[in-house]
Amino acid sequence: MTTPPSPFENLKHLAEEGDATERAKTVGAALNAVPELQHWLRQVRQRAVQEMHDDGLSYADIGKAIGTSRVRAHQIAEGRTTGKRAGEESAT
Repeated sequence: MTTPPSPFENLKHLAEEGDATERAKTVGAALNAVPELQHWLRQVRQRAVQEMHDDGLSYADIGKAIGTSRVRAHQIAEGRTTGKRAGEESAT
């Protein structure tokens, strides 16, 4: 893959700039930070869903708007995860 997924296009420079050693180090540091990035992104999403609900939208409407179910929208608002991550995050 020569182009990163669309939300991360601004990171394309990581594959193009500097010598190979610096690229490897920089990308390695970025990869090591992925769990922190995921945690932060989940917090941002949670706050957005809570804001939508505070503005009067039902969880069903929120689910439709963000492409998930009513139940999942409610779980997001509560900060709950599902599947594999749920076990990992409950320990933190």
